[in-house]
Amino acid sequence: MTIYGMIRKEEQAQTIKELGGHPILADLEGNVDKAVDNMDAIIFAAGSGPETGPDKTTAVDKNEAIKLVSC
Repeated sequence: MTIYGMIRKEEQAQTIKELGGHPILADLEGNVDKAVDNMDAIIFAAGSGPETGPDKTTAVDKNEAIKLVSC
């Protein structure tokens, strides 16, 4: 099994590699079709963070998760 980890910043790549994964540079709020192409399963562990308001929480935590399922 090959494990991938989606990251938004290149400096996060080393952490994914150290954990045995392959980093994929993408942004949930952008186009992620290519990032999840040919994936058998996706674990959504992202979140908008505690400093954002309800609009951002809905946009990321709900809408982006729905978008990933539809890819």
